[in-house]
Amino acid sequence: MMNCKQLSTALITFLLISAFLTGCSSQPTDTAPVEISRPVTVSSITEQSQSVQLKYLGVIGSGELKKYSFKVPGKLAHLKVHIGEAVYKGKLLADLNQTDLSLALRNSQLSLSQAEHVYQDAQTQYTNYQKLVEAGAMAQIDLDKAKLDRDVKESTFQKAQVDVEAKQNALADTWLYSDMNGYVSDILYKEGENLAAGYPVIVVRSQKQVINVGLNQTDAAKIKPGTQAEVKIGSFNGVGEVTRIDQVPDTVTRTYNTEIRLTSEIPVEAYLIGATAEVSLAVGAEKGIWIPISAVMNDGEDYVFLVQTDRAVKMNITLKDSQGFNVRVEGLNPGDNLVISGMKQLNEGMKVTIAQTAGG
Repeated sequence: MMNCKQLSTALITFLLISAFLTGCSSQPTDTAPVEISRPVTVSSITEQSQSVQLKYLGVIGSGELKKYSFKVPGKLAHLKVHIGEAVYKGKLLADLNQTDLSLALRNSQLSLSQAEHVYQDAQTQYTNYQKLVEAGAMAQIDLDKAKLDRDVKESTFQKAQVDVEAKQNALADTWLYSDMNGYVSDILYKEGENLAAGYPVIVVRSQKQVINVGLNQTDAAKIKPGTQAEVKIGSFNGVGEVTRIDQVPDTVTRTYNTEIRLTSEIPVEAYLIGATAEVSLAVGAEKGIWIPISAVMNDGEDYVFLVQTDRAVKMNITLKDSQGFNVRVEGLNPGDNLVISGMKQLNEGMKVTIAQTAGG
């Protein structure tokens, strides 16, 4: 059993320990989380003008196509060109066998010669009869008969002249010439085949180089004849201008076909009909808020982050024209601080630290 002294000592010790523990537990503890500040790069927005070009894929067109045919029937004797060959105005493309027409022309010429002699004899006789009538040695009725005979012979002579001319024209039509500069696009018959008059034999496309582009409704409204265009086909570059815009859209694609004629042409070997071409159409300058496309984010709507008093502010925007790596937008104002780097780690209201100001 403890004596009174030991009990007093134990009691004092207990009281001291309790006081010490109470004092420790009464000191305040800081448990509030420390807010993290995200580093970002910003750019001060300004209103500016940028040239706008519409980018499309076009198709190399055939340009003007012309089908050449003979006016007369016959057997195709010679083809003077081949597919892909360059031709010039006046170039002989093909000819027909001329044997039958040459014989027919010769026969008509003989008939003409005979008709001419007969007519001249009738004319001489009529002239002689006129003199006899004037001298009173012949009746008027005989002169009238001579005149009628002369007129009939003259009509026959004139018909023979027309027949010879027709045979000459027919013979001339056995040669087929190009009436423009261009390239042979197709040959539809072979030598030795019989041809009917008017049936196409050779197809020639003009030297005009054209590109066809299907524009959507919005872009078609920005383009007009004369709009300048740049065209790239493989490693070759050309320059052209819009010559035609269809007023009715294609029933399948719902695009408006636009024809571009090249004014600075590409080499013939690169101009392959049906091949694709990169087309840039210059539609002028657009003034507004232009920002980097990389700064735009999307969660169902297009938006960007701005910095306002060291906080990230989400701002919905509307995209308009794009040019290169920039896009014209609506929904922002000049002077706004646009986050152009670090925005992927941001949420609305986050604290940010401007690590760098673009252009600063």
